[in-house]
Amino acid sequence: MRFLSFLKENVLYIIWFMINLALGWLVLGANLTALWLVCVIYAFSIGIALCPIGEWLLRLIEGCRQVSTRREQEYLHPIFEEVYENAKQVKPELNNNIKLYIVDEMYVNAYAIGRKTIAVTQGAIETFSQEELKGIIAHEFGHMAYGHTKALLLTTIGNMLFTCIVVFLRIIMMIIQVLTCAFSGGNGIISTILNIMFRTSFELSLFVFVNLGEIILAMNSRKNEYKADEFALEAGFGEELKESLYILQKISMQGKMSLSERIKASHPHTAKRIEHLEQLGDGALSLEMQY
Repeated sequence: MRFLSFLKENVLYIIWFMINLALGWLVLGANLTALWLVCVIYAFSIGIALCPIGEWLLRLIEGCRQVSTRREQEYLHPIFEEVYENAKQVKPELNNNIKLYIVDEMYVNAYAIGRKTIAVTQGAIETFSQEELKGIIAHEFGHMAYGHTKALLLTTIGNMLFTCIVVFLRIIMMIIQVLTCAFSGGNGIISTILNIMFRTSFELSLFVFVNLGEIILAMNSRKNEYKADEFALEAGFGEELKESLYILQKISMQGKMSLSERIKASHPHTAKRIEHLEQLGDGALSLEMQY
């Protein structure tokens, strides 16, 4: 049942995986051997992504560090523990060893990674009050509760490993083909030109795929944001999250996004998220009044 729920929640990710798998198969020769090879590479990549190594790699890439100074601990730990306790009441299956990390960047953001990592940027710490940070952190617990962070590991670490291995193998295959043609004589030059043409078309197909993948992942991510907002509300931090969204709305209004940026945006428009929270809050209030 949980597996079917995961499939339903992440159908767009699954479509992207299938496209990625097909692309790898085409690049490696579009035959039975290539199919087996691609499946093995994908299984290996997914295994690495979902094990603790994948989460550690993503923390490393994002520049996460532990909450280390006394001032940081005194300011952040009480907030985190309060939200953690409420989140466990809503979703008891949450991991018991989730930790808070800091990213030393001044852009305003927070994100959950894998099963045990929630990170906030220095910019978010300085922008939001303690109450507003509770709403932000509760939202990130929501991503963990609904399994969105597993999909994130698959689409970042998993697909990064898969793409790197496939590209590496394709380069090796191309070198072998060129050397074979060069030493066999005759059609060596023609074969080299054909290989260059193939490499160019391969790079163009990757470019198209990367952009298509960004759009697909953004569509799924925008849907997940509403679910995480609902979790924050259920955990008792709906008002805090709403106040933080008002601040984010002011920040986002300072810069105009292009059409391409809007299409690839991983979050829905902040005003829509606030409206969604207000509607959920009004519904809960009406239900309480009936009783």
